[in-house]
Amino acid sequence: MSLQFLKDALEDIKALIAITEQDISDIKEAKNESIFARIPQKEELTKSFIHKKESYAKSIEAKLQKEYPNATLADLTYEDKEKLLGEGASEFTAQLHDKLEELKKLNYRFGKMSLAVSEFYTSLLRTLIPTEQQGYHKSTLGNSSFLKTEV
Repeated sequence: MSLQFLKDALEDIKALIAITEQDISDIKEAKNESIFARIPQKEELTKSFIHKKESYAKSIEAKLQKEYPNATLADLTYEDKEKLLGEGASEFTAQLHDKLEELKKLNYRFGKMSLAVSEFYTSLLRTLIPTEQQGYHKSTLGNSSFLKTEV
């Protein structure tokens, strides 16, 4: 059963990767609403991943206490650890590690792109509506020639 937590967690990470790749594609085309619409889905997948990871850890801890009541994980041999984690666990943990690394790189790339877009809009706004910084407060300047229009 504990191995199923790993499999499911891996699927959550793969789904997060797919969504982040779509976010990167959409930010290039300025499809901001699509990106914002996916935020709840990403949050839910993240919560699901964390829950599955914690459930896996708890199941391993329960197995450890049941099968080796007076031992710590450091006391076990490689074979004992393999038996404790379940057959195929090392394969899934390796895949999980690789996919988490991929997600980290994608999130870093998306973050850089988001920051660039944010800076662009902020500078554009400052150009259109000049502001003056007075301590922590910003105030718009009333003499903006761009904002004056005649009907």
